[in-house]
Amino acid sequence: GQLYAMRYGSPPIVHAVGGLRDTVEPWDGASGTGFPFHDFSAHAFVKAVQAALALSAGDLDVLRQNGMRRDSSWSASAQSYEDLYRATGLGSP
Repeated sequence: GQLYAMRYGSPPIVHAVGGLRDTVEPWDGASGTGFPFHDFSAHAFVKAVQAALALSAGDLDVLRQNGMRRDSSWSASAQSYEDLYRATGLGSP
């Protein structure tokens, strides 16, 4: 769901576990794609929601653009794995 949200300009608020931690980068005022929170608690969730609601219109636009520009295609993922494979020297003939 988080990938669809970002693709269509809706910054996700997610509990940072598994694939959510891997795909939603924390907003830091200039970069990032959403609002992951680490503690599994209502307090942590509320803090993440408050951070999202506190964004200015300009920052929200930047955050949305960051998410919509993120390349989550299989091609990008495969290229990342190929680059890693080659960097380890395993991909050399």
